[in-house]
Amino acid sequence: MWGTDLIRLIDTRIQAARQLVTAVGTVADVSGTAVTVAFDGSQVPVPVKAHAHVQVYPNARVTLIRNGSDWVIVGVFGGAGDLVAVASDTGSSAAVSSEAAVLTLSGFTFEPQTVYRLRLGGQQQGSVANYSLWRVRDRAAGPWPVDWGQFGHYPAYSAANPYALIGEHYLTNTTDVPVIEQTIAVTAQASTGTVIHVGSPTTPRYLEVHRMPGSPADWPHACPI
Repeated sequence: MWGTDLIRLIDTRIQAARQLVTAVGTVADVSGTAVTVAFDGSQVPVPVKAHAHVQVYPNARVTLIRNGSDWVIVGVFGGAGDLVAVASDTGSSAAVSSEAAVLTLSGFTFEPQTVYRLRLGGQQQGSVANYSLWRVRDRAAGPWPVDWGQFGHYPAYSAANPYALIGEHYLTNTTDVPVIEQTIAVTAQASTGTVIHVGSPTTPRYLEVHRMPGSPADWPHACPI
């Protein structure tokens, strides 16, 4: 019968001889297809590879598998593509004719070199048959010195009937410093008559903000803030 100390020594030797095949680390740099990662337990970044479908960005937490002599990134932890902020309301906005904010999200920080997807939802309703223009603005009230782009025009085919309002828009901070305490406002403007952003307990109106993977270069359609 082997003693406990001998068994522990054997287990230790086996573990030391075993070659690691999985790892977790933090991306240090991405330059084209060249990626370096600092493995957990080490502060020295080393070159690795990444599967084509994995969108890697600096400071991302990643999982890796060893294939032969190559370490390959096979996944990225949460934080990219995640919902990071939302504004919603179960009540309707005020009726607006000229451009005015109907939904706002305040205190938002745009991280450096980061892209965000905005999703607008709910319903819109015209006082008459009309169409309305929906924009993304940099504050809750005009004048708006910076144009953050448009969700687009939406028709109301008849008066006093709600129609689906679903929009998507991308914003990016291309600088190397965070832009803090920003107010993201959704504005509406009616071609004639008025328009409201309809909300109800069963159909809330909302604005979602999702942080996207990659860098601004990966999303050329994103509007700079």
